[in-house]
Amino acid sequence: MTPLEKHKYAYALTSVASTGLSFIEDSLSSVMNDVTDLAYLRSFYILLSYNFELILKSRIVMLNSFSDKKSINNRLVELSHDIIKIREALAINLEELGVKEITENANRYKVITTDNKEIYIENFTKIRYDFLDDVMRNVDNQEHTRIKEYTDILVSILRKAKEKNEEAKNRTQDNT
Repeated sequence: MTPLEKHKYAYALTSVASTGLSFIEDSLSSVMNDVTDLAYLRSFYILLSYNFELILKSRIVMLNSFSDKKSINNRLVELSHDIIKIREALAINLEELGVKEITENANRYKVITTDNKEIYIENFTKIRYDFLDDVMRNVDNQEHTRIKEYTDILVSILRKAKEKNEEAKNRTQDNT
């Protein structure tokens, strides 16, 4: 599979993440009005987790060799929603996205950026079913501010992923 073909799939992943992050930004500013209802907030945390995963997986697509679309899909399914597995698959390539470190902490991932900003991304599976484990989240009046900050940081990571994906695509076009 050529880098141009892989880019088509990486682009689709980042496009979905981009629209998801835009939805969060728009919803926070125009619909939610600082609501601290756990059911509403769970949706935002699910979206943050899902979109972060898609951003990282776009780089998996561009950095690895695949024979066809099915092999890409198999690899992404194999990684599942496990951000630690995805981190390990990306290894040192995380820094090019502005991510210094990702660690797992209880039911979420702590992400430290290269400029030392810190965000928490929920475990995608755990956040969807936390009510089955009788998990009661503490929410405060800063929840919207936090989600907005997390979204801004993810948008920055997304931009870097798109740039790196474009560079990888263009590198091979320049060599032909």
